[in-house]
Parts: sequence; structure tokens; C-alpha cells
Amino acid sequence: MSKILIKVDKDLYLKTWSLKNSAELFALTDKNRAYLQPWLPWVPNVKTEADSKKFIRESLQEMKDDKGIEMGIWLADKLVGCIGLHGLSKPNRRASLGYWLSKNQQKKGIMTRSVKALVDYSFKILNLNRIGLEASTENVSSCAIAKKLGFVKEGVVRQFEFVDGRFLDCQVCSVLKSEWK
Repeated sequence: MSKILIKVDKDLYLKTWSLKNSAELFALTDKNRAYLQPWLPWVPNVKTEADSKKFIRESLQEMKDDKGIEMGIWLADKLVGCIGLHGLSKPNRRASLGYWLSKNQQKKGIMTRSVKALVDYSFKILNLNRIGLEASTENVSSCAIAKKLGFVKEGVVRQFEFVDGRFLDCQVCSVLKSEWK
């Protein structure tokens, strides 16, 4: 896969990473550290811009190997969050979503529109059949986005992740190409 740019609407777009984005990605992660840490196990490991650069390198390799796609969420040319497809399996035509948004950009519909655009791309361009999502049952916002977009709740996996000193139960949900509106 080469670089991907998905235009969501007038000022909002998703774009695969470039190494030149490492400073901006680190700054956004660092600024939102306290907000993100209760939900994302990798946050404590991002201590310097070099860590963000390493993430970008790994993301580019994952994309080259057809194993995933990681993208920045850009609003008016400013990085506001991240979104990606993990565990991409082209033979099985499935992947799982992951995403986070800066605290100061919450409650504006940015993530809902971004997820919708990436799912559209996944079904139309990548020809996937299933998009899954695992989110902490306590992460009400993430679960609400999935519900709003028609993902079907499949169940809860107990103590699925150890994050920020505690075990989190995760809601598992998915949407199939045949169900997508």
C-alpha cells in the first residue's frame, strides 16, 4: 500500500503518517497524556519524540506488509487525533479499529465522521467484510461512537487489558459490509 488520504469533509481528513509528523504526534500525545492514559496501554511508553518516530516507522512497515493502516486525523491542517486498522487480514477480509482524539476536540462529531470515513474506505476500497472494535466498557464515548454507527455488540471480554494499573473489561462489537449504510 502507498500513502492514503481520505477526505472526510471540507476541513477534516485522514492521512497516513510520514516521519516528518513525529514532533506533532508527540506533542499531541504528550498534551493529552493524562486524558489518554486510563484507556491506552502504550501511553506511558511514549516519553520522547523518538518514541513517536518509532511508532510511525512501525506503522509504515505494517502498512507495507499489509497488516494495518495507521493515520492521523487532521482538522484544518492541524493534527487532532489518530485512527487505524489493526490486525488487518486481507485473506479473511477483516480488521479492527483503534482511535483516539485530543480532549479539546471531543463532542464535535470529529471521531464519528472519521470512523465512518475509514469504515467506508475499508469496505469499498480494501474490500473488507468485517470491521471490529474492542473498547473498555468504561470508555463510554468510544462505545457510543460504535453504537451510533450501527456496530453490533457481540459481548464483553472480562479483564481483557491491563491499563493504568487496573484490568479493563472490553466490549467487542463489529459491523459487516452487508450491514453498513
